[in-house]
Amino acid sequence: MRITNAHLRSFRNHRETAFDFGARVNVLLGENGQGKTNALEALSFLCLTKSFYASSDAMVMQQQQTFFEVRSTMVSDEGKEFQVRVAYDDTKKEKKFTINGAEAERFSSVIGMFPVVVLSPENNAITFGSPADRRKFADLVISQSSAAYIEDSLEYRRIVRQRNAVLADANGRDCSAEIAPWNEMLVNTGARIIHRRSTFLNEFAPFIARTYLEIVDERETPRIEYAPSVDLSEAPTVGGIAEAMMAKLHRKRNDELRFRTTLVGPHRDEMLFTLNGMSLKHYASQGQHKTFLVALKVAEFFYLKERCSETPVFLLDDVFSELDEHRSRKLLTVAESLGQIFITTTSEKVFGGAEWNNERRRFFIRNGALAGTLQAA
Repeated sequence: MRITNAHLRSFRNHRETAFDFGARVNVLLGENGQGKTNALEALSFLCLTKSFYASSDAMVMQQQQTFFEVRSTMVSDEGKEFQVRVAYDDTKKEKKFTINGAEAERFSSVIGMFPVVVLSPENNAITFGSPADRRKFADLVISQSSAAYIEDSLEYRRIVRQRNAVLADANGRDCSAEIAPWNEMLVNTGARIIHRRSTFLNEFAPFIARTYLEIVDERETPRIEYAPSVDLSEAPTVGGIAEAMMAKLHRKRNDELRFRTTLVGPHRDEMLFTLNGMSLKHYASQGQHKTFLVALKVAEFFYLKERCSETPVFLLDDVFSELDEHRSRKLLTVAESLGQIFITTTSEKVFGGAEWNNERRRFFIRNGALAGTLQAA
């Protein structure tokens, strides 16, 4: 897949900006705070129906505006053209997503149609942050390759909210009758999520091993170990996981009444990143963290390309400022071989004497506007 153009209106600091992109490499140059990341954020809306950065749609509107719009032409690997538009009206609190003029009934139906991989400073939380950050990483990858997983995830969040409300209303008293139907729904939906995550990590293992070896000269072995809230060695099937979850719910009943929250399920899972059997979070250097993250994202690209039968676009936001020169050049070499990539940077030093043409384009961004499309090397 590739994005041939994009038109931003009232998006962050972009009042009205139009891009015609190169088929391979697109570099957005400019000082910090000029709107480079905002442009990539707009592209993520086209692919994911939401921002990879902001927590709400209203946050990305230009100041003193009540709407934003992003339009684009996308072309699939087979050459099929899509006119894609996402718009948000703050007065109605309404977001619309259209493809070739037809409005998507559900945003979840769009996820995976236009696969995307994002590598940005915010992704550092995947290796440095909490279990929730690692779950979020896995969930987004799986969601782009499985519509059923998206539906289960949305349903699971609804179940947990309702179940927590029952626990809160109980105020410490026994609520077995009221919570029983929610227990059934929790374990059945939760078991499918846990099973799919486990399957995904097994499928993903060769991708991360291969890409890490491409990026790092040393022979280190990266692994992602799944630590769900139930023991999968004793319950490897969906039915077995559901039974194990139900048994654990009964054991945790008093604790849940005391804390008024659901303590069992995939929302409590952890994913452990290791290098040569050692915890990345506790023993790795900053350089190893960065390298692991880069390898993780490149592996995500190849995984999605295989599962979605469509080449993802790769968004690299301010990545080279956090890498040394050797790692930067290594990443650039790998990234340029993948497909269409979008890079934000304050300096084009890492590109050396690169030639710029219709496939490789530079854009200079200043104050939320396109100050120039630079073709000459």
